[in-house]
Amino acid sequence: MENKLAFNNKQQPQPAWLKISAGLTALIIVMGCTFISGMLFHANIYAQSGAPRLSIVSAADSSAPSGVPSVNGPANTPKFNTFWEAWFFLNEEFYGDVPIDDERMYGAIRGMLKTFDDQHTAFLDPVRAGINRENMGGSFEGIGASLRLDDSGQLMIADPFPDRPAILAGLRPGDIILKIDGESADSLSLYEAVSKIRGPANTPVVLTIFRDGESAPLDVTIVRAKIEIEVVQGELLSDKVAHIRLTTFNNGASDKVLREFQNLQNQGANRIILDLRSNPGGLLSEAVDVSSLFVNGPITVEKMKGGKEKIFTSDDSHQGALDVPLVVLVNAGSASASEIVAGAVQDTQRGLIIGGQTFGKGSVQIPHKLQDGSELRVTIAEWLTPARRQIHGEGISPDIVVEMSFEDVKADRDPQLERAIREILVQ
Repeated sequence: MENKLAFNNKQQPQPAWLKISAGLTALIIVMGCTFISGMLFHANIYAQSGAPRLSIVSAADSSAPSGVPSVNGPANTPKFNTFWEAWFFLNEEFYGDVPIDDERMYGAIRGMLKTFDDQHTAFLDPVRAGINRENMGGSFEGIGASLRLDDSGQLMIADPFPDRPAILAGLRPGDIILKIDGESADSLSLYEAVSKIRGPANTPVVLTIFRDGESAPLDVTIVRAKIEIEVVQGELLSDKVAHIRLTTFNNGASDKVLREFQNLQNQGANRIILDLRSNPGGLLSEAVDVSSLFVNGPITVEKMKGGKEKIFTSDDSHQGALDVPLVVLVNAGSASASEIVAGAVQDTQRGLIIGGQTFGKGSVQIPHKLQDGSELRVTIAEWLTPARRQIHGEGISPDIVVEMSFEDVKADRDPQLERAIREILVQ
């Protein structure tokens, strides 16, 4: 699919794009080639129209200086021509080397996006956009961690995954990333930071981090790896408890969860712990279908520009465990689709939510592929829980908070799962 913006005198037709709800107050997975952390693909179609067209104005046009490009359409204003005046004078008068046009144009776009004050409305140059398209193809090579921006806009480690390169190299939740391979991370968007951190397996990346309690920044060298992840993992615990871990909401995830539960049911399971920890999200349709396995009723609310709302309800064809005692495990790496499921379970009082505060990614983005291969992502809506509680920037607060320390992870202890087992046995 392509969304071609026609920067010429003839506007091209523009196919529709699928919506993405990217799980992030800023979550992005760098566990592999993918940096989709918390991205929610929406099956609804959103078409763009009316793209501006670039042309060259003549000297007879009094709205701009001779030889300066302008734009036909909404941007054809004297204020917009101020930009081209600055461009022109820099070209003509700057003493040093003038950056190439692409670098200046991309810099201008990034500067414009900063005025929107939304970290998920973002721009990717053609190289990084190409990496993103590779990510969507399912290749996984990277450090195995999720990133986010903290309240002050600093890049930080949100959730280093067990037994992955990041945590094995010593990274911890809350580490602030100051530099990536010696280059400052200050001006990078999440998408850009991830594209710098991810890379081919068996290659190193050096992150300079600030850690609470340390007197000076630390350089941490991480060797990237190809990371294989099973979408669904299940086990039968003692006392007939099914423990099912869902790692991503990809196509068919709900069917896999149901099949795994039915398999464990055949072995005697009559309770289920659904483990969504470190699950960054995925397809909206799968978020609805996974929720439908357990919840009968409203799942989530989409709130669009202007206040218009659309309610998503459970799908009867996917119901399969409505009466089974349920606990859902979440943590700081649970985002987007994971938060939709947890919010639906919590609002309908269908089961207990146990673990840590979730990520807080509830905004919806639509990606536009621009004519040179770059990509612009625009926030167009947000997701709410059935009770219309805000997910974005807030997250889902567990009914029972159980912290899991870095020491617990290193020692292979799981106090969150242990508490979930105790709670489900009394339901």
